[in-house]
Amino acid sequence: MPQAPKLQMTTAMALAQELGLMSQIYNNRLANLLKAKDITYPQYEVLNFILRSGPQGTTIMKITEGVEILQPAVTKTVNKFVKRGLLLSRADSADKRVKHISITPEGAAFIGSLQASLMPDVLTCFEDWDTERTEKFTQELGQFRRWLEENRL
Repeated sequence: MPQAPKLQMTTAMALAQELGLMSQIYNNRLANLLKAKDITYPQYEVLNFILRSGPQGTTIMKITEGVEILQPAVTKTVNKFVKRGLLLSRADSADKRVKHISITPEGAAFIGSLQASLMPDVLTCFEDWDTERTEKFTQELGQFRRWLEENRL
């Protein structure tokens, strides 16, 4: 049975508020956990995006679009991690302004260690959830993320 318009609006507003608060609180939580590793949450997201891009790597523009961080901040982050040996940057053969960015084995190990350090906190967040609830929540969040990626503003 369809919801009454007032209930739909109430539900939509509650959902928008919960998503906003959840995102802010969880991002701050991750930022505080990553601080001990001398990396910011946006830098972590940049590294993760590059890692997910696979061995072929990606470009600054694709990183910018993928993690929704301004291009100068992405370039600064990439340069920082190139200097640390975690990323490789090479100019495109056809257009020297375009940089292809890929992760080094050291960068992949660094991301792995960051993820391992975050895992105890993730497990604590969901320790009272049963497997079915956790899997369903993960699937629904994934569907919502994919929708957001396909419908960026």
